[in-house]
Amino acid sequence: MASSEKKLNKQAEKGIWKSYFRLMFKAKLPWGWIIFVSALYIFSATITLLFPNFASKAATGVLTPYVIWGTVILIVADVLMSGIVRFFNKLLVAKIDVSYRSLIWERVIKSPLRFFDSMKPTTMITRITTDASKISTVLGSYLPSLAATIYGTVGVIAVVFTYDWRLALSVIAYIPLYLFFNMYYGKWNFRAFKETYNRLSTLTQFLSELLMSVPLIKTFVTEKNEDERGHKNLQYYYKANMRRYIIMWVENPINGILSITSDILVILYGGYLVKAGYINIQEWLGFFMYIGMLWGMLGSYLMMYVEIKKSQGATDRIAALMDGDLEVSERKFGIENLKNDIVFKNVAFSYGDKPVLGHVDLTIPVGKVTALVGPSGSGKSTLFSLLQQFYQPDAGEILVGNTPISDYHLTDWRNLFAGVAQDSPMLSGTIRENIVYGVNRNVSEFELTEAARKANALEFIKGFKDGFDTYVGEAGSNLSGGQRQRIAIARAILRNSDILLLDEATASLDSQSEKAIQEAMDQLMRGRTTIMISHDLSNVHHADQIIVLNGGTVDGTGTHEELLKTNELYRHLVQLHTGSSAS
Repeated sequence: MASSEKKLNKQAEKGIWKSYFRLMFKAKLPWGWIIFVSALYIFSATITLLFPNFASKAATGVLTPYVIWGTVILIVADVLMSGIVRFFNKLLVAKIDVSYRSLIWERVIKSPLRFFDSMKPTTMITRITTDASKISTVLGSYLPSLAATIYGTVGVIAVVFTYDWRLALSVIAYIPLYLFFNMYYGKWNFRAFKETYNRLSTLTQFLSELLMSVPLIKTFVTEKNEDERGHKNLQYYYKANMRRYIIMWVENPINGILSITSDILVILYGGYLVKAGYINIQEWLGFFMYIGMLWGMLGSYLMMYVEIKKSQGATDRIAALMDGDLEVSERKFGIENLKNDIVFKNVAFSYGDKPVLGHVDLTIPVGKVTALVGPSGSGKSTLFSLLQQFYQPDAGEILVGNTPISDYHLTDWRNLFAGVAQDSPMLSGTIRENIVYGVNRNVSEFELTEAARKANALEFIKGFKDGFDTYVGEAGSNLSGGQRQRIAIARAILRNSDILLLDEATASLDSQSEKAIQEAMDQLMRGRTTIMISHDLSNVHHADQIIVLNGGTVDGTGTHEELLKTNELYRHLVQLHTGSSAS
């Protein structure tokens, strides 16, 4: 059992390293900069390697001009190079960071809607910010540093053997022991770090959800329960942190003992070799300084190993994101206008294991108004999503003429749609930017004003000090629901698309605004393929066709008058709306 688990862990680690290198080449890293910064690190390491030779001579009284000036120049050069290396290293990390974040963002924005259904916004933000930053720091800081450290290690070992091979071998014999401990310590530390990270992620998610639900908590007086849950999550994170701190504390004493033992060996055995005449005091001092450098470099290897292990979790998460499906935009045919009816042919669809549509057959006539009515959860909004190809049917197909809509270029197809929803989405920015959003042409001031006027939005827009340049706040938070909806209507008017989708388009308007807008909406729908969802059945009487949905299937199709005579569910919905018997 233990051996099979070990084998699985090794396979998983190989997979993570594979993901690491795959992401490195996918992100279009600035390899020229990486080589340049690595060269700076190596040059700085060369200065460091030269210093003990000069310092040991100066310390033993060899104060020739060559030694004095050489020591001074090396100190100044070391200080200057440290600053230069740090500066260019920060630039490199920033460049790698933007490469990874751009890669992840491009992937996210091109992902299908199912991807967003399965991943929380806070998780996506973490991938783009925290996870990308971890990988960038490792590659930007430790990749060039690793090249310099390997170069320095080889240089130190070569130099100490020129002093005395016996003393060099006696010290280098400690290296396997040092590496053995630190390799196991690195894995131990990584597990502790991973637990801490997972606890922090859980805590962040908990706080994010709770802070968005404060009104709900206050309404149902559940502060005590949420307080207990919060303290429990904080305690889990605290305990994980404590375990990590204890593990981090263990490192220093053990590595300190190994380092001190090595120093004692150099002092005692080196002193014996000096007394026996094998080396002089200057060589012994130089050797001592180089061995100190060697332990520092071994410590750098440990630090790099631990940091790379820490970043493997981030790499794995980003790799999983990158392996997801993408929306395919380029397809067989282009389409500029809708000239034929849209036909749903035996279409079935489920959200995960939950069936929503069961083998639906219906036709949406081109240039006509079609209304979708039915109880909540009957599949009305899902039809909108399938029409816009946010999702693909599990079975059946949607046709325009004899062509499946999945054969049309995705961008061309979606450009046929304009929509107004009850919860009209807005982006932070100005009113102007939100009205022209998605309109792929230059919009004149006259067109903008006319669209706002027709949507009954001009009056409230002019009431703001900055007019169309008024900042709407995050997700339109500075505007009321009705104002947001009127801006969405103005956007639909300006977009002037072939297909209009109305999902409770006037639900957030007061009766006076709704009456004023209905005329503009009627004008907008005239001669245009319009599909509308409305629970207010007075808005659908004029529709050329009403489709009654129930439990994910079509229960009836016809005009208002026809359905009143033939469809029991429709009569029931009308009765619920009017509060009287339908006739």
